[in-house]
Amino acid sequence: YAEVSFFKLWWEEQGEEVREGVRRLLKEGRFEFLQGGWVQADEANTHYFALFNQMLDGHDWLKANLPEAMPKSGWAIDPFGLSPTMGYVNKLFGLTGMHIDRVHYRVKTHLAKNKSIEFLWRQSWDGTGETDILTHMNPFSGYATQNTCGPEKSACKKF
Repeated sequence: YAEVSFFKLWWEEQGEEVREGVRRLLKEGRFEFLQGGWVQADEANTHYFALFNQMLDGHDWLKANLPEAMPKSGWAIDPFGLSPTMGYVNKLFGLTGMHIDRVHYRVKTHLAKNKSIEFLWRQSWDGTGETDILTHMNPFSGYATQNTCGPEKSACKKF
């Protein structure tokens, strides 16, 4: 689950039996939170304070209500642009990796050709790697099944 604000609305409507089921799934590793922000921020035009604040709001809610659910990975598949600041904010919040999409097709093509869709995202001012965060970029465009099969699109049509 990625956006805590929507989960909170659902959570408030649930009885204790459902809540205990969620806690069990979390404990078993069959359900997890990604990013843990209040929302998935629009990174392209957002001030760093807003990026930080919405992460703080989401993580505070998780700590207060589901402390066992603290996220380990970031999730940014649908922001309108990516910000290097978000990688840094994720690292500050203890995340060890992130999954991204909505990258310009020329960047995706270049990284795919060089087999570099997984990389360490480093801040431009960091000369030591202290801010590195493991990043996986979705290699194909879109969210539909036909766009997630890889270069051989007909493979999906067989199932």
